[in-house]
Amino acid sequence: MLKGLDSVLPKTKAFAEKHNVDLAIPNCKGSGVGNAIVYTRLVEDFARFKGRPISIITGPLSPKVGVVPEEKPFALWENNPFVEKILDAYLIDEAEFIKVDLERKTLVQLNHVIENIGFAFGIRPRELRASLFLSEEEMRWALTQLRNLPRPLICLHPGGTSRSTAGNFWENRAWFAIVEELKHRAGFFQVGRPEFGDIDLHLNNPARTLRQTMALIWASDIFLGFDSTPMHIATAFNVPTIAIFDMEKKFLHEGKFSDTHIPSVMLRWSYPNNRNVAIMSNDQSMMAKKMVIDEITTKLDKLTYRF
Repeated sequence: MLKGLDSVLPKTKAFAEKHNVDLAIPNCKGSGVGNAIVYTRLVEDFARFKGRPISIITGPLSPKVGVVPEEKPFALWENNPFVEKILDAYLIDEAEFIKVDLERKTLVQLNHVIENIGFAFGIRPRELRASLFLSEEEMRWALTQLRNLPRPLICLHPGGTSRSTAGNFWENRAWFAIVEELKHRAGFFQVGRPEFGDIDLHLNNPARTLRQTMALIWASDIFLGFDSTPMHIATAFNVPTIAIFDMEKKFLHEGKFSDTHIPSVMLRWSYPNNRNVAIMSNDQSMMAKKMVIDEITTKLDKLTYRF
């Protein structure tokens, strides 16, 4: 174990040592996928420090919204060259693993969540983005699925646990307005499953599994979505990203953990390389929508699909 703060995440570190693995990664039933994605950076940086692939113990994907039957339990870690072995914590020691997951919420909210995690293990992250990997087959599948859509191609995700609620302009109307205004300049598709509560924009939506979602986002030119798992994925793959934060909804969600989570919400979850846009309840003139369209237009101007 790297020299870190012994008083930070002691149960997590002891759990890994008990089961003879390098790291324990919190991911209990009901945990959002994004909460596990942010640990992928720790795994890469820890493995690079050790100079070898590492072993981890974690739980299978089981977000509160559900998964499709064909979802692989450890899809997040597939094709990851830094992971050589994964132990299923639920099959080994479920009761203690739940304590590990609860301990995750005790992290001091100093900086970005990836920095907070790294700090607990004495590691300074090399980059503020997740560490995800695709196979050649997955990338080719995604390009094939999108081959008939016009480029540049914008991926939309109007979902997530902190998405705008019913009646809000950003629940669905803003998305349709953005597509209508920019459809002459770009193609659009969406990710996210309507059966899990995501808004159906009536766009091409070929992904069912997390791996397929990752591949399609990788194959896009621009990503626009709420603070959510697909936003983390787009950032990981360096796709130009516009991340939308519904501040009222985000504050309510973060307040479930503690009052200290609320003021640090943007610091912890917004990536510095992204264009982060806050949605406020008093935005009667829809300035956020205008800002998003302006930002997409700027990003489209920078792309080189010109002959």
